[in-house]
Amino acid sequence: MDTRILWRAILTIALPFFSGFDICSDEIETDEIVVKASRNDSTREPVRVVETDEIVAPLLVVDVLRGMPGLAVSRSGNRGALTQVRLRGAEANHVLVLIDGVQADDPAVGSGFDFGTLTRAGVHAISIANGPPDGLRGTDALAGIIQVDTTPRSNQASVQLGLGTEQSIDTYADIARVNPLGHLRVTASRSASAGTNPSLTGNENDPFDARLLNINGRRSIGNVSFAATGRATRSEVDFDPSPFPDFVPVDGNRRVDNQKTLIGVSSQWIGSESWSPEIHLSSSRSNTIQIADGINIESSVGTRRALDISNTFHLGSQELSFRAAHQVESVSRRGPPTDFGDPNVDQTIRSSNIAAHYRYRWKKILTSSVIRYDHNSAFKNATTFAVSGSLETGSTTWFSRFASGAKNPSFVERFGYTPDTFVGNPDLKPESSTEFQVGARHSRPLLNLSMVYFKARLNNEINGFLYDPVSRGFTARNVVGRSDRSGAEIALKIHKGTHSLDASYSRVRSNENGRREVRRPRSIGHIFYTFEIDERWGLVTGIAHTGSQIDTDFSTYPGTRRRLDAYRLINLGATFQASASLRLQLFVENAFNTKSQDVFGYRNPGRSIRGAIRATL
Repeated sequence: MDTRILWRAILTIALPFFSGFDICSDEIETDEIVVKASRNDSTREPVRVVETDEIVAPLLVVDVLRGMPGLAVSRSGNRGALTQVRLRGAEANHVLVLIDGVQADDPAVGSGFDFGTLTRAGVHAISIANGPPDGLRGTDALAGIIQVDTTPRSNQASVQLGLGTEQSIDTYADIARVNPLGHLRVTASRSASAGTNPSLTGNENDPFDARLLNINGRRSIGNVSFAATGRATRSEVDFDPSPFPDFVPVDGNRRVDNQKTLIGVSSQWIGSESWSPEIHLSSSRSNTIQIADGINIESSVGTRRALDISNTFHLGSQELSFRAAHQVESVSRRGPPTDFGDPNVDQTIRSSNIAAHYRYRWKKILTSSVIRYDHNSAFKNATTFAVSGSLETGSTTWFSRFASGAKNPSFVERFGYTPDTFVGNPDLKPESSTEFQVGARHSRPLLNLSMVYFKARLNNEINGFLYDPVSRGFTARNVVGRSDRSGAEIALKIHKGTHSLDASYSRVRSNENGRREVRRPRSIGHIFYTFEIDERWGLVTGIAHTGSQIDTDFSTYPGTRRRLDAYRLINLGATFQASASLRLQLFVENAFNTKSQDVFGYRNPGRSIRGAIRATL
C-alpha cells in the first residue's frame, strides 16, 4: 500500500473543511457530533482518561502518565531518551499504543513504543485500559492499551511559545474546526532541549529535538462518515554509549535520528440503527539511523500495513460484531558486517485474524464474550478469548473479566544484531498469557472511586537481554517456567467547585519462577491537585511515586541484581489569564531536584522550569 495514496486520501477528506467552515465563526453546535464508544469499555470496566488540552503539566506525555494505576515508566536517563511503559508488571512491548486509531510501535525496534519524544502538542486526551482488553485488538495488547486522541471537541486557534531551563523551547500552532458534519484539526510543533547528562560520570549533556505535523479530520456525507489522520514526526536524540565491560553509559558522541509517519483512513456507514459496517486502512513507517562520531553506523526501516473490516449488528439488548483483519509487517536493517556477524536483514511477516464479539444487556447486567483466531506466516496459529460481565447496584458497578492473549517475538528478538553486544534468536516461541480481574467502581456527581484486583500468568516469557557465555554476547531466549503477576489498583477522582483531586495507588507483584522481575516497581502512585483561585489564577501540584525496583548490572557474569531506590517527583504549576486571548503558564518539574534512576546506571533529569505564553486567535 503506497503511503502517498493514503496522504492523498487525507487531503481529499480535508479539503471540504476549508470550504465548508467559517474560519472566523465562534458559534457552533456540537451536541450532534457522533462519538463512538471505546471497544475497551465493553462491560463498564475502568478506563483512565486524562484530558490534556487545558491542563498545566509536564511537556512529555510519559511524565503526565507517571503513577497512573499499574503504569511504570523506565526512562534511560535524559528527557528524549528511550522511554518505555509497562502495565501491570508486563513487558514494554506487551502494551499496544494507538495514536488516533493507528498502531504506533516500530516493528524494527523491539515492537514497542518509545515515549521519549511524544509531547502533549495537539493531544486532547490519553486513555489507559489495563489488562487484555476485549480480544479484538490482537497480539500486541497483551498487557493493555494506551490510546492517544487528537480529536478536537470545539473550535480553537492558538499558538504557544515556551522557554525554560536546559535551553529548552516548546512551541506549537494549533487550529481546529468542529461542526455537526465533522471536524478538522491541524497541529504543528517543535520541542527541543540542550538536555542533561544521563551518565553517573562525566559532564556531557545529551540534547533532543522533536518536530511534529498532525492532521485529524472527519466528514459525514449523507449516511457515510469518512475519517482520516496523518502524523509525521522527526526527532534527533543524543545518547551515551554503554560499552563493554561495564555496560553503563559514559560520555560519547552518539545520536539516533528517527522519521516516523502514521496514516489512517476509515469509513463507516451510519444510516442504520441496527447495522454499522466500518473499514479502516492504516500505514506506518519508521526510519531510524544510529550515528556515532558523525558517521552512520546502522539504519533500520520498519513498516506496517493493515486492513480492518468490521460489522456490528444491534439487536435490541444484544450486540454482535464480526471483524476480519490483515496485516503486513516488514523490517529492513543495514550496517557494516564485522567479525561478530552480519547485521543486514530483510524480513516480512503476514498475519490475518477473524474475531466475533457478543454483548448482552439485561436490566442492570451486561455481559461480553469474544473469540479470536490468528493466522501467522512465521508462528503457530493462536486462538484467544475474553469473557467479562458487570452488574450495576445503585451508584456502584461490579465487574470481572477473564481473558487470554498471545504475543509474537519481535523482529529484534529474532534477528536483531549489535556488534559485540546482541545477536537475535530466530527459534523463539510466542508468549501466551491468561489474566483474571475483578473490581468495583463507585460513581457520584462529585466523586469517582474504582478498585481492581488482577492476577495474570505468562508462559514462554522472552528474556530479551540474556548473556550467552558461548558467543560472549547477549541474546533473547524463552524462559523455562512461568511468570506470575498480581496486584491491586485504587483510583479516586473528586471535583468540588474550584477544587479537583485525582489520585491513585497500585501494588504490583511480578515474579519469574519465584524471582522478582527487573524494572517492575512494587508500588506506584500519584496525586494531582488543581485549584482555581479566581477567574484569572489557577494553581496545580502533582506528586508521582515510584517504588523500589530491581535492575541488572551486566558488568559481571552472571549479572548482578541491583536495587534502585524508591523516589517521588513533585511538580508545581500556575496559570494566569492575562486577557481573553492571552494566557501565561509556569511549570516546575521535579521541584525538589530529586535524584533517581529508572534504569541501572542512567541518571534521571533533575529540576526543570518552563514558562509559556499561549495566545488564542
